[in-house]
Amino acid sequence: MPRGGKRVGAGRKPGAATKRTREIANQAATAGKMPLEVMLDNMRHFANMAERAETALAELSADKIAEMPSEEQFKYLLAEVKKAAGLREMAQSCARDAASYVHPKLSATAVKVEEKRDRFDWTREELIAFIEEARADGDGGAGANECDREPNQVH
Repeated sequence: MPRGGKRVGAGRKPGAATKRTREIANQAATAGKMPLEVMLDNMRHFANMAERAETALAELSADKIAEMPSEEQFKYLLAEVKKAAGLREMAQSCARDAASYVHPKLSATAVKVEEKRDRFDWTREELIAFIEEARADGDGGAGANECDREPNQVH
């Protein structure tokens, strides 16, 4: 009879909620909006506000800007651009927070790698086919350049 130590199938399963955690989640669901719903609502709200700010900026005419004092023109335009950019940034932040609950994370996939074969693992037929293929490609096979020529003079 085994004593102590790790046993297959023992313990709480990964990701399993405790009774208390499940009770809290159920109470939150019946009481109102869940955190994910709030994150998505905030994301949509800031995205809509950013679109309205960008539309207002695009509709800004040169005549309206010209009516302002010259020292205020640049400050006004800069404030409007910062406002639109800040709203976009808030929408992005909310989207980033909610993304892990909405979209599954990518996981690594196993790559099948063929084992490198030793020279002794090749059959005679495979070696002959390999040499013939190399000769057909034009390099004449392994070592053909040195074997087919006349020997060099000895110095």
